[in-house]
Amino acid sequence: PGVVFPYSPRLGRYNLNFHEAQQACAEQDAVMASFDQLYDAWRAGLDWCNAGWLSDGSVQYPITKPREPCGGRNTVPGVRNYGFWDKEKSHYDVFCFTSNFNG
Repeated sequence: PGVVFPYSPRLGRYNLNFHEAQQACAEQDAVMASFDQLYDAWRAGLDWCNAGWLSDGSVQYPITKPREPCGGRNTVPGVRNYGFWDKEKSHYDVFCFTSNFNG
């Protein structure tokens, strides 16, 4: 097993293109999370309102408690998919996956 964690750079949210996101995970001794890893983390309770890159180049985020800022209070819980974006020009946060628990 491992753990999925959202990562945004110190500069603030939504500052990473796909390649920078890959690098950011590597700097945390991690890799970009896959959709399956994010889905498993969502099922385990991960709730995160900021969209992040996944390893397949899609941009998604996990919601367990729907609320206004995160797509609306009347939406169902789940992993929200923003689809695929330009890997150079689009900027989001990233979901990383690690099997090291050194925190």
